[in-house]
Formats: sequence, structure tokens, C-alpha cells
Amino acid sequence: MANAVLLSKVRLWIKLGLKTALAVPGLLLKSRQPYVRVLFYHRINPYTFHDLGAVSRELTVQPDMFEAQMRYLARNNYRTLKLEEFYRMMAGTQAIDAKAVLITFDDGYEDNLLWAAPLLAQFGFSAVVFIVSDFIGKSTADVWPNSDPTALGMFFNEAQISDWKRAGFEIGSHTKTHPLLTTLPGEQQLDELSASKNALEVRFGDPIQSIAYPGGDFDQVTAGCVFEAGYSLAFTTIPGVNRPSHSMMSICRTEVSASDSMLVFRAKIAGVLDWLAFKESHTFRQFMARLNRLLIPLAQSKQANND
Repeated sequence: MANAVLLSKVRLWIKLGLKTALAVPGLLLKSRQPYVRVLFYHRINPYTFHDLGAVSRELTVQPDMFEAQMRYLARNNYRTLKLEEFYRMMAGTQAIDAKAVLITFDDGYEDNLLWAAPLLAQFGFSAVVFIVSDFIGKSTADVWPNSDPTALGMFFNEAQISDWKRAGFEIGSHTKTHPLLTTLPGEQQLDELSASKNALEVRFGDPIQSIAYPGGDFDQVTAGCVFEAGYSLAFTTIPGVNRPSHSMMSICRTEVSASDSMLVFRAKIAGVLDWLAFKESHTFRQFMARLNRLLIPLAQSKQANND
């Protein structure tokens, strides 16, 4: 465990250092035209760093940091959007509000309700959580390697999703089982997309018009399947901003994670890190996937040898 935790900390330090340094050239490249920014998070919780699984360590934002981020938005007169208003801005039927953001969460962790929801409500903010329909009521230990202890890795159950919606927040789809969609044939992609949409609509009543691609993975075939399944908005993990000319099937989002200091968060809101969209290229993503496959088992192997 000690080696795995140290590796996670080193990765976070490297990411923080790189983001801070790379914000400087971004000052010359930031957009000057009106746009809408979409933020995306995964987990908000106070769980101890070494108790979480390797993936959650890098995805978890501590509640005090999340509160500071939301306070920064509020003090700088930002407001949050609902999906329908965001759609109208993207469709060009409503003027772009430069002080509007859409806040989203991926996967549907219960800590979004336990820790994020009260802080969002404190500032009068709204948010959307993208739910993996087959993960409802399960934990990361049920579905993923490098998972969390069961009690620390729970996804929403049905009652919690209903509580989330009653609090004024929204839900969208994150597919049925969270695959990398481009690795599947078109008919299986369509099934993942349609089954999740139908399941969430049947269980919770409201039309599901938006989806977030698992891992940000999509191509033209995937976008076509999304449209065929009946979605009107599809969200990527590509950093950047959105204007009415932007494709509804490839909405950009700005990730906020454990490796973001307040300085980095402010830089992301200002747009000076948007030029790092290259990291979402197929080549870079494949490189990082290979690196993760190498490093995480290596740390676990060292720990096993020490034990």
C-alpha cells in the first residue's frame, strides 16, 4: 500500500507542477470571444488519501477545496446553468452568458449527494450527474480494478438519485456499463447508449437528453449512435469552451481533479489551460493508458513483495 500511495502522490505533484507551468503560455492563447464553460468532476469527499483506490485518489476533490472553488465562482458573479438553458445557448436561440457555467459529475458516486450537493446548494448552484445505469446501488469494487474499499466507493442507489433530483439537480446518462465506446461495434455502442437512456427514464420519469462519453472516448460512429439513440447533447473530456457553432455531439468540458490548486482552478476558469486539448488526442490517450497499465501493477507488485 505504501508504494502505491507514494506513486499516487508523485503523479499528483507532477500534474500540479505541469499545470502551473503550462498556464503561462496559455495566457497568449486564451479565447477572447463569448463562450460557455462546462466543468466536470468525479468525486467530492473527505476520505483519507491512502484509504482510497489508485484511481479515486486522483479524481477526488476534498470538500474544503470544492467549497473554495464554488466560493470563487460566486464571488466572481458566475451562475450555473441547467441543461435546457445550456442547450438553448448552444443552439443559438439564447444569448451566450459569459458568466455562466455548467457543472457536471461523471459516474454517479454517492459522495456527490453527501458532500457536493450541500455545498452547491449553499451557493445556489445547480449541477448534472451522469449516471452509469448498471452501476446504480453498486460500489467500485463490484465493477472496476484498482477500486476502493466498498464503503468508500459507493455509487448512487435509486433513492439517492431521487433525493438528488428533489434537491433541484439533474441527471444524464454515462452509458449502461461504462465501456470505452470506440472499442465496440456500432450495434453494441447503440445498445449501451439506448439501454442506459431507457433505464433512467423508466426509473426516474424525466427524459434523458444528455450523455457523457466514458473516458471521453468517441469517434464519428459513436456520435452517430448517440444521435440515433435520441440524445441532444454529448459531453467529451476535451478541455475548452463552447459556442453556438460547436457540435452538440462533442461538447468540451474542463476537468477539475485532485491535482488542481486554487491557482490552477482559476487558470482553468480563465481559459489559459484550454490549449492542452492535445492531451485528449488518440495518440496521447493511448500513451497514458499504456503508462497506467505499467505503473499501477508495478506499485502493487512491489507492495506484495514487501508484504
